[in-house]
Amino acid sequence: MASNKAQTALEYLLTYGWAILIIIIVGAALYALGVFSPGTFTGKRSTGFSQFQIVDFKVDTGENITLVLGNRLGKTVTIDKIVATYKNNACNDTLSETFGPNTQKTYTWHCSNWGSLDLKTTYQVNVDIYYADPDSGLSHIDSGTLFGAVEE
Repeated sequence: MASNKAQTALEYLLTYGWAILIIIIVGAALYALGVFSPGTFTGKRSTGFSQFQIVDFKVDTGENITLVLGNRLGKTVTIDKIVATYKNNACNDTLSETFGPNTQKTYTWHCSNWGSLDLKTTYQVNVDIYYADPDSGLSHIDSGTLFGAVEE
């Protein structure tokens, strides 16, 4: 009789143990995706950039994008091009400009192929920064995403 009770108790613990483990895994996955972060739903933010710091950015109703970039590489590089993509429409600013270490530069360009942008409409813009290292002669890309609402 005691063995039957022990088996029932063990089955109970295993069944609910698996359920609790699954709940913990799902909760951890949601946390990692930023679902519980208030910043995910409000305000502007940038993610993904490793070599350049996005100090500030703005997308306005005139279809212009402005980026204030910081150089985190610790050496001078040459920025060749910046491509911003919104709703599969790419818009680029072709440059050939040196960018010193620990400095900031502001880039603004017009993206007429993005269509009409209404005030306070939220956006997700993917940005690719093409740059070259003069020391090695190699070209690289730093990519990330900007999230925000259209401003005036």
